[in-house]
Amino acid sequence: MRFIRLADTSRKSVEAAFEEARTLGHDSVGDDDLLLGILRADEGIGAAALTSLGVTLEEAREESEGMLSDALSSIGISFEEIRRQAGDAFEMRLPPGRRLPLSPRGKKVLVDARKEVRRLGDDYLGTEHVLLGILGTQGGTAVRLLAGMGVSPEVVEERLYQFRRQAAG
Repeated sequence: MRFIRLADTSRKSVEAAFEEARTLGHDSVGDDDLLLGILRADEGIGAAALTSLGVTLEEAREESEGMLSDALSSIGISFEEIRRQAGDAFEMRLPPGRRLPLSPRGKKVLVDARKEVRRLGDDYLGTEHVLLGILGTQGGTAVRLLAGMGVSPEVVEERLYQFRRQAAG
């Protein structure tokens, strides 16, 4: 069995994903948080590919919030009204000491990222592998988030492989 090391870029992006989940008030770290973590850490091939397609952390956060608002609206709850009524008291951020688990989809992304490492013959797990794991979750929140920003998984994957080729020389 071959040892797969975690690249600093992917470690930073996963740590950033936990902070994004905490900031957004999520009770677990999902595929969308892992995507936001890649953007927040802003390092590695995964971040470079997303950035080159015009995907920014700010826009991704806005899209994530819009998806939440739409989901609440579908059951008759107005996110904007809740925010307005709460005023300065509105805070989604979780307390710093609260531990967050990975969601089932978040776990699947990281398992699939390891599979991508083996498939590509790499000996490190980088942000590109995490991003490939994200893209492989059909119907996942992160894929829908990207689609909402006008970016298809196929285009991201193509750009990702382009950046990998450039990095390889």
